[in-house]
Amino acid sequence: MRIGIIGAGAVGSIIAREFYKLPADKVELTLMARSARDGFTILDQGVKTYHEIKVHNISEVTVKFDVLFIAAKTPALTALKETINIIHKDSEIIYALNGMGYDAVFDQGIPGVVYISGQQHDDYIEHYVNQKIILPEGKFSYIDKLIELIDSTETVNFELLKSSAFNKMRYEKLLINVGINSMTALSKNTSKIFEDDRTVQLTRQLLTESLAVVNKCNTDNVEIDENFIDYAMDMYFSYPRDMGTSMYYDVMANKTTEFEYIQQYVYNMKQDCDIDTPVLDIVVTLLAAYDKK
Repeated sequence: MRIGIIGAGAVGSIIAREFYKLPADKVELTLMARSARDGFTILDQGVKTYHEIKVHNISEVTVKFDVLFIAAKTPALTALKETINIIHKDSEIIYALNGMGYDAVFDQGIPGVVYISGQQHDDYIEHYVNQKIILPEGKFSYIDKLIELIDSTETVNFELLKSSAFNKMRYEKLLINVGINSMTALSKNTSKIFEDDRTVQLTRQLLTESLAVVNKCNTDNVEIDENFIDYAMDMYFSYPRDMGTSMYYDVMANKTTEFEYIQQYVYNMKQDCDIDTPVLDIVVTLLAAYDKK
């Protein structure tokens, strides 16, 4: 089975680190990015480890993959579709991305709920918490075999699983991203912001508004209990104080964010609903203003 991973940042490299442990006689793994290098370093639980996993220049790869993980930035999806030629008619493409609203970019695209938190530094990747991707229920030709291999390889510390509650989990992850990505990006600060009561209350209000939009306006028959807000806040409180988010790191590096697929996506959901969201409106306005380069 040929497995490709596009993106050698925090998410892609952590996936590659674990999948590299799969039996070599059953899996051929290729990690790709815009530029080639011989390997990468991951800082995990205070220990830096160099992994001799080659990163290939994606423009030079011609192999057709059975399973392709896209762990690049969401705004790059359209360009990827126009430039890559590394899939066959039966390929299964997993979106290892934040947010929603991009499912139709690839005909064979399969959305994933990604729980992998890390940061790309200049010369290493820092892994904070989680190594899990949740997929929708369904029968897959290659992914099902990959799940079996992961589950049967004791050295692999990664969860790739399917859930009948996928749609609900996806909206929940969207809300988690709306809350913490907005606050860290706009404050230009890490999870330490949740030591401030005013930030906590503002985040709760943003989550309350966004949850109301999801419950009233989604078309997937999903309903999320209001207790989810406490769950989300407890998750934020549990994060390392120096942990940022993908949107925080984008802002600090003066890069385009993924807000179109996170905050803007929730904002767009409410256009046919009569619902007042003053904090969400301000967040979307400020992030849209930032992204006008």
